[in-house]
Amino acid sequence: MAHKKQTFAQQFLGIVTFGMPAPVRQVATSRWGATLIIIVVPALVLTGILSISWNGGQPDFTVNSKRTGQVEREVEQQASRAAQDLRSLEDTRRR
Repeated sequence: MAHKKQTFAQQFLGIVTFGMPAPVRQVATSRWGATLIIIVVPALVLTGILSISWNGGQPDFTVNSKRTGQVEREVEQQASRAAQDLRSLEDTRRR
């Protein structure tokens, strides 16, 4: 069976997940899984929703639910403002 070429993200996560159970590695190193992890995890860390600490060589993930609520409200407000701006722009174009 031919071996499919892996992206950099898949290769990187293959190294990072070494020693983890096979199902976790399969998801993390899949084409979609690797792409999502490479994009989503840093975004969650930068927003303060997710923190990662290392205990005995194993990562320990902590989700800050208070910060999650804050970010959710901010995103809802921004989406509402964007929708309002879009409606205003459409109204001005119709005139």
